[in-house]
Amino acid sequence: MIAKVLSFCLFLVGVVDTMLYYFYCFVLINTFFISSVSATDCLTNKQQLQHVKEWAMVAKVIDGDTVHLKDGRKIRFLGINTPEIGRRGEASQPFAKKAYITLKKLLETNKKIGLSYDKVHRDHYKRVLAYISFPDGRSAQQILLAKGLAYSIVVPPNDVRIACYRDIEQQARESSQGIWKMPERQWISAELLSAKAKGQRFISGTISAYSESRKSIYLKLTNKLSIRISKKD
Repeated sequence: MIAKVLSFCLFLVGVVDTMLYYFYCFVLINTFFISSVSATDCLTNKQQLQHVKEWAMVAKVIDGDTVHLKDGRKIRFLGINTPEIGRRGEASQPFAKKAYITLKKLLETNKKIGLSYDKVHRDHYKRVLAYISFPDGRSAQQILLAKGLAYSIVVPPNDVRIACYRDIEQQARESSQGIWKMPERQWISAELLSAKAKGQRFISGTISAYSESRKSIYLKLTNKLSIRISKKD
């Protein structure tokens, strides 16, 4: 038996033979990888500017963590995820519009942003993955996290700033900023998860069993809850 307490962010994807199956949510799977990240302080504004590899002009804000540049590139902010804005008639997630408006206001007077990179520069959608700095050295990611309009994510191997982002997220959580006011954003025990739960949930629990198939890894938390992780990840 595996007796390690871990925390997860999960998306419900189906019920099979009374067993709830979840895909692990990559955005918080950093519980597995955080031990490989050294605990470093957040960069100062001056250090942020020193890490900028190039400057670019924003043409359009898509949502709280995505912008399009005037040169045609699509930029996905590294290290954070903001609530999704509804598309094609779907409702927006709580605080999605506030994250969008906040980013737009930050770019009102100056649409110039600095781009810094990690190990992998593009995602599977061909978007550029970057840490975003404003001309005064402030970090877009850190501002959104502090306001509770984003949560920290890590998609290995892009993990260089996750320790900083987790610290800011924890402060926002403790002071109930933004999304952290919502009941569904509170950590709950795997034992208490309802079979009717939908969408994203923050779950903590003990892995009691481990198994594999050709394409997936399964982590059992309770008799009715298992996490499925694709081996591609």
